[in-house]
Amino acid sequence: MAIIVVTVLVLFVIITYKKIDLDSRCSLLKEEKAKYEKQLDKLNEEKDNLESYKEYVYSDENIERIARERLGLIYPDEIVFEAEDD
Repeated sequence: MAIIVVTVLVLFVIITYKKIDLDSRCSLLKEEKAKYEKQLDKLNEEKDNLESYKEYVYSDENIERIARERLGLIYPDEIVFEAEDD
């Protein structure tokens, strides 16, 4: 009878120790998961920002603005008035 009681107590101690260890690992993994989810949210936001910037860069308005500002291009029927330098 004593052997059975000791065996049950040893098994109980082992199971309790493993449960505490697994609970500890579980909480660490939950923290790590939360950290990665936060990082993923930031990366998705950055991706969305880059996609909207890409749409802006290839938009007709931006191309026209660059052609006017940097290249000095105008439409054929457009009249340009320039200030005289003194």
